[in-house]
Formats: sequence, structure tokens, C-alpha cells
Amino acid sequence: MIDQAESLRKQLMSSSVQSARVISVVSGKGGVGKTNITVNLALSLMKMGKRVLVIDLDVGMGNVDLILGRRAPNHIMDMLQHHLSVWEIIEEGNDGLHTIAGGRNFGSLALVTDEMLEHFIKQLEELETFYDFIFLDMGAGATETALKFILSSHEILVIATPEITSITDAYSMMKFIYKKDSSLPFYLAVNRCENEREGRDTSARLANVCKQFLKKELTFLGMIPLDQTVLESVKKQMPFTLNKPASEASRAVFELASKYAGASQKQKASYKSFISRLKSFLSER
Repeated sequence: MIDQAESLRKQLMSSSVQSARVISVVSGKGGVGKTNITVNLALSLMKMGKRVLVIDLDVGMGNVDLILGRRAPNHIMDMLQHHLSVWEIIEEGNDGLHTIAGGRNFGSLALVTDEMLEHFIKQLEELETFYDFIFLDMGAGATETALKFILSSHEILVIATPEITSITDAYSMMKFIYKKDSSLPFYLAVNRCENEREGRDTSARLANVCKQFLKKELTFLGMIPLDQTVLESVKKQMPFTLNKPASEASRAVFELASKYAGASQKQKASYKSFISRLKSFLSER
């Protein structure tokens, strides 16, 4: 494990980039395919030559490693409790994607101390200049601690489905975040659409309520169709963009990634440090 950590450190340090774009991926409710879309979006960005890290911040109930078919030996709580280096918990699979697992021991959350959080920040600080994109896969809803990570991010990617409960909950989440910080950009991807029209209708409904009640623009990145190959891939514990790269869902996610990467360049000049914002929020703990 130490050898892998040193290898990752050298690999990343040999080709550093400017400060990463940090994106919190959220949904108003569970079961909308948020983690699945996050992983496959990250893999699609990697195909475009981007350096990408996915951090599973659904700590205690994380599923990123399951989607990828990995068995992460260490996760976030291991780093905090045993004072590990972040390089020791980053996993790199055969697909090349770098991930940090959230683990599945829910009770461990109660053990987080101020000293652990300080160590966590120091470790994250090492990563900020090594990636183009860092995705924070948040749990459904927003706990007090999760909200601090969300508000420290550069932007928010909302995953919703055409179901009315998902639409309502997605808007509630955006409204909640907006009241805390009205400047954060919102992006939307609509999952499990029966056709393109359903995706655009769902996007239009959310965009209209955001504009009417929040006076906030919502950028629609695209829709992912209801595709049987997605379910088949989940059962195989293999991302659908790798299992079935020619499927409708895979093509849709790659188009979404292309649009997303383009949008990032327009806003990058105004980025503030994710770590400095996070330090400020966590100091209020």
C-alpha cells in the first residue's frame, strides 16, 4: 500500500496542473443514480485527457467503489482514525480513475474530532493542484458537515429524474443551497429519461422555478436515457461507459462531459480556493 501511495504521489507531481475544479454532486433524494452518473462522467472526462478524482463523501454509506467493482482496503475514516496520508487511501483501478472510498461503517461518523478534521484538510490541500476535476459524491440530502463541503465547492451538479418527487426534492436542495450562497453555479443532468423530450421537459420545469423563485439560472447539461445496459452494468459492478461504451447511456454521458468541460473554462478565472473556503467553514464547527 505504501508503494502505491508513493507511486501515485510521483505520478501526479510529475505533471501538476492548476487548481482543480471542485464539484459537489447532489440530489434531493436517493435512488436517482447520482453515484453511477458521477463515476461515468469522471471516466468520460478522463477519456478527454483530464485528471479526475472522485471522493465518496457519503461517509459510512459509500458506493463509489461498488460501482467500480473495487474493494478499497482503506477509506476516509481510516485516514482520519489512523492518521494515514491521503496518498494511502487513493485507489487507482485498471480504468485509471482515482477514487477515495467513503466506507460503509455509518457509526464511525460520530468519532470525528477537530484534530481529525484538521488532518483531513491538510491532506486534501495536497490534492488541489494535481487534478483538473475533483468530484465530491455527496449523500442524499444535506447534513451540517456535508453542507460545508458543498458551499466550499466551485459549483453544484444536480442529478434528478423525471419523477415528480425527484424534481421537487432537487428544487428543494437547490433552494437550500442558494439561501446559503446565491453565487454558486447550478448544473443539471436528468437521468433515466424515456426520451429526449422528457429530459428537456424536466429541465425546463426546474429551470423555470429556479428563475421565477430564486432569480437563478440553471444550466442544463443533458439527459441520460433509460437504458437496460445501465442496470446490467451495475449488476456486473462495472461502469456502463466501460462495459457498453457504444450504448445510448454511454454516448449521452460523454456528450454531457464534453459540454461540462467547455463550461468550466468560462468560469475558471473566478475560482477561489476550495481549501481556503473549507477551512473557513470548518472553523465554525
